[in-house]
Amino acid sequence: MENYLQYGLVFLAAIAGGAVNAFAGGGGFIVFPSLVLNGVSSIRANAMTCVSMWFGNVASVKAFKNDIYVMPKDLKILLVISGIGGLCGAFVMVITDPEVFKSLVPYFHLVSWGTFAFSKSILSYFQKKTTGSGHFEYTHKKLIPLFLINFYGGYFNAGIGIMILTLFTLYGMKELNEMNGLKVLMVTVNNGIAALCFIFSGLIDWKITAILTIGGIIGGYYGAVFSRHMNQELVRKLIIVIGGLIAVYFFTM
Repeated sequence: MENYLQYGLVFLAAIAGGAVNAFAGGGGFIVFPSLVLNGVSSIRANAMTCVSMWFGNVASVKAFKNDIYVMPKDLKILLVISGIGGLCGAFVMVITDPEVFKSLVPYFHLVSWGTFAFSKSILSYFQKKTTGSGHFEYTHKKLIPLFLINFYGGYFNAGIGIMILTLFTLYGMKELNEMNGLKVLMVTVNNGIAALCFIFSGLIDWKITAILTIGGIIGGYYGAVFSRHMNQELVRKLIIVIGGLIAVYFFTM
């Protein structure tokens, strides 16, 4: 990125990404591609997207803090798994050859787009098929699935939210606000640890990351303010269309 027009486009993309994250989710489908389309390498774009969007996750934790009903011991284990998974995923991404990572991006984007596009159907299906206490209870059988999802979150991140919600549904959780609260906590820890790894790896361009962060905060704030007046389903469908087009583009790069 070498000119103000590119910085301006990335800033607008960050505002849009922050806004849609506030009331529909899927902001990563806008922020990450905007960096790649403006000449940032895929591996650096992934790292900077993770770092810049972490602040929005932190802000979201407070909104759900009263909706989480989990035993402290279970919550600690869940967050430790999130941190370790995020660290391992981020470390593997850092040592991945940039060209190899670039070749994997279309498939990761397709998976994350698919989970977002069909998220309602996926959650509805598993809610009908599972029974449980309604709250998260840790058992050792849940260790590997939780670790793998958090490893993916540290490595690429996009789509991790709906993957976590689907897993919680499989574990018998019923209350969406509690599921979202735990999801936000997990993603915040996961992304925070991964972000530290990316920062120390030297992948972060702080000028671009600062622009993304400021834009994301602005978009997230006004997205939350106007969310009650927006047709969320329409926005969600628009994101699905945009994400699908970007997925096609990545496969033709």
